[in-house]
Amino acid sequence: MGSGLGQRLAGLRQRWQRLMAARQARWLARRVPATDSLKLSQRIIFILPTLHGTLFGLGAVVVLIIAIADRNSVALILALSMLSLFLLSLVLCYRNLSGLQLQAQTSADGKETSTMQRCYVGGNANFAVTLRAAGSRRFHQDLWLGFSNDAMQYVCVPKGDQVTLNLTTAATQRGLLSAPRLTLRTLYPMGLWQGWSRPDLAMRCLVYPQPQICALPANVRRLPDAAHGRKITARQAGVDDFAGLRSYQPGDSRRRIAWQTLARGQGLKTRQFVSEADPQVLLSFDQFPGRELESVLSCLCFQVLQLSRRGQAVGLKLPGQIVMAPAQGDANKHALLQALALFNNADIREE
Repeated sequence: MGSGLGQRLAGLRQRWQRLMAARQARWLARRVPATDSLKLSQRIIFILPTLHGTLFGLGAVVVLIIAIADRNSVALILALSMLSLFLLSLVLCYRNLSGLQLQAQTSADGKETSTMQRCYVGGNANFAVTLRAAGSRRFHQDLWLGFSNDAMQYVCVPKGDQVTLNLTTAATQRGLLSAPRLTLRTLYPMGLWQGWSRPDLAMRCLVYPQPQICALPANVRRLPDAAHGRKITARQAGVDDFAGLRSYQPGDSRRRIAWQTLARGQGLKTRQFVSEADPQVLLSFDQFPGRELESVLSCLCFQVLQLSRRGQAVGLKLPGQIVMAPAQGDANKHALLQALALFNNADIREE
């Protein structure tokens, strides 16, 4: 009976904590809306006395009451000095945060970048946050910044300067991961007051499926023996072998114009070339009948990485979606991985 009552109380406690966390999240969303950059001001800075500060303030009040009751001038001066120090710490704590600018999604040289961060399931999503001083005469010290109280980084921002921190959070699910709300806090100058803010810099990271080792498609694995001089090739635009002439079209390179034919009065022609390449590969779910969705996506992710590393043209066909034609290069590789990451996620908008 006792254990049942304990489990019920624990369940009620967890439910109450979830309710309060959801309520706090809604309040913060209204008070500190998501934005890629913001400047800390009175509206979004919160300050409360610490335990030491509370005891210090109560001690000052007690000394003040005793000084007034005993008409002791020395005790009165001591009490007023303690209260002045208590209130001065409040002002300095607020000033240490006030005017500080936070900005997200910046590159190493401080310029804005449109490239979204990427990682794989099971890894860490990295986010860069830049803290900029309020002015050339303002410095901000004894700051702690992080996504949670268990993973805070210490930072000081010199006068008129800026500091960039790399923060990480676990990527446990594929798709578009929104960074948790930041926690910025300080106990400056004496630990009597704690000032903090909870900015949301609207940072996101694209989480690819975790690659799972599996067999490559049959048309890639079953290449003929090179010793017999047999090789399956696909004809694609290139510069290796001359393939003939065609009529000139606006935009053709001047290096490919056949000036000899023009001199003979045969009109303006453009030379065409072709090169040999490995066969194009179109990946699809048909290779993995009966397997779970996440397992199939992980295998397709592995195949995309392996074939792209070989320099082959890779395409992708997903159920209910348009076929992505085979192509080469890093841009095509990331486009395929992005399609796998966002597949069947109705609540995620593709960038």
